[in-house]
Amino acid sequence: MTYCLGMICRSGAVFLSDSRTSAGMDNITMCSKMRVYEKPGDRVICILSSGNLSLTQATIALIDEDLHLGKNDPARGQLTNRQTLYETIDYVGSKVREVEKRHREALEADGFDFNIHLIVGGQIAGFAPEVHLIYPQGNSIHATRDCPFLQIGERKYGKPILDRGFNYETGLADAVKVGIISIDSTMTSNVAVGPPIDILCYEKDSLQAKLRAHLEEDDPYLQTVSDKWQDGIVKLVNEMPAPDFSKPALGFATAA
Repeated sequence: MTYCLGMICRSGAVFLSDSRTSAGMDNITMCSKMRVYEKPGDRVICILSSGNLSLTQATIALIDEDLHLGKNDPARGQLTNRQTLYETIDYVGSKVREVEKRHREALEADGFDFNIHLIVGGQIAGFAPEVHLIYPQGNSIHATRDCPFLQIGERKYGKPILDRGFNYETGLADAVKVGIISIDSTMTSNVAVGPPIDILCYEKDSLQAKLRAHLEEDDPYLQTVSDKWQDGIVKLVNEMPAPDFSKPALGFATAA
């Protein structure tokens, strides 16, 4: 299982991913699901992946192959020569479809779904930061001011804090904290999601991937956020008024 999160706000974008992969309870390994491509002063592109590991790795391999071959062939389509982020998303989607053409039939013949989802975002010089989600068919949606975050993988446990605690006007540092809480909430409720946690905090118009973190399970900051979140919930519950059961309950049937 996987949980990846992309967040867009006025001051930039935040990307977070766990690193646990699971092919059964007795086959759990670690594999980073974040890939960052950077041309300082020109663009920063971050790719987060969930789904079948062989499919996500195949997609990234095709992207990296184009980058390598493009060194001697500048006209070759590649991640770092797309003019806009939308063109970049379309390019990555084409690589997903290329993998689909190669592998879907064999996978489905053995009862496996073609399962791959990507969050792709960042900024290209001259344009605003963006965050997109690419589906297995290669099509995409993008985060907006009204819906400023996108999730892939195990989404449900980490969504409530995002709905209540994050919006487009949230500051970048607070966005990172909310994102870590979202990841921590997911890890608490699903053992198939786990550290290390990779984080890219991208500052708008910096065109550099300079704010990055890799948090291991015993990382003091990760532990502090988790403990404060846990203690804070308990404290808030204790401070809330008790329900009033003194009023008669109407409309409830009572067994004799």
